[in-house]
Amino acid sequence: MTTHARWAWSVTVAGLIACALAIGTALVRAADHADAPDTMEGNLDINDLYVFNDGNDVVFIMTVAPFLTPGEATRTAALNPRGLYEFNLDAQRDGVEESVIQVATAGSGASQTIMVRGPVRPAVTGTTSRIEPGPSLKGRFGSTLSGSGITAWVGPSDDPFFINLFGDRSVRSVLNAAYGAALGRQVGDPSEQTLAFADPAADDLAGLNTLSIVVRLPKQTVADALGIPANGVFYAWATTSVR
Repeated sequence: MTTHARWAWSVTVAGLIACALAIGTALVRAADHADAPDTMEGNLDINDLYVFNDGNDVVFIMTVAPFLTPGEATRTAALNPRGLYEFNLDAQRDGVEESVIQVATAGSGASQTIMVRGPVRPAVTGTTSRIEPGPSLKGRFGSTLSGSGITAWVGPSDDPFFINLFGDRSVRSVLNAAYGAALGRQVGDPSEQTLAFADPAADDLAGLNTLSIVVRLPKQTVADALGIPANGVFYAWATTSVR
């Protein structure tokens, strides 16, 4: 299956801060929470990407389907059976992925089967993707998949992104500080450089859900796939594609 990417790369503060860790990620550019070019199919619309270390493992999380309200919208939410969800891994920081982790589905609704492949070198790169051949983890939507040191889970969850749009501290200030920490240089106005929200801060996404795609695997597996040391740095972005 060859697919064509429709949405911009997505990262969040959590992904940016991971730059300081043994295996890290870096920002390319972002679209999130219904501001991507095409949001007609919400379960292909990326909200955020999170990448972080957990002991000897690295965890990748992509959230899609923004602003799911509790109840029927959440109960019936599922990945797009025509879609391909990818974590793209880049060892050279040249915007070309050397390895990918792919998540695809068979069937529809909450009974669909989830398939996870990779990390594997992609046959094609850039705005065109193809489901790579070979073994995959398989399991039901909403259930934990595990094998070969990899654990994955796909299902509805509370949206983990915290944002206080109307607090005393501007969102711009928070993002400036996060991007500056990731890039090692000041970003934005010197007067707008704080990771602090107002105290107390209100989460404007509280009570809204999303679909989370979670893949956890050993750092060494990622390092081997990219040809870098286990404590090396790589760069990551997330894409969704459709047939």
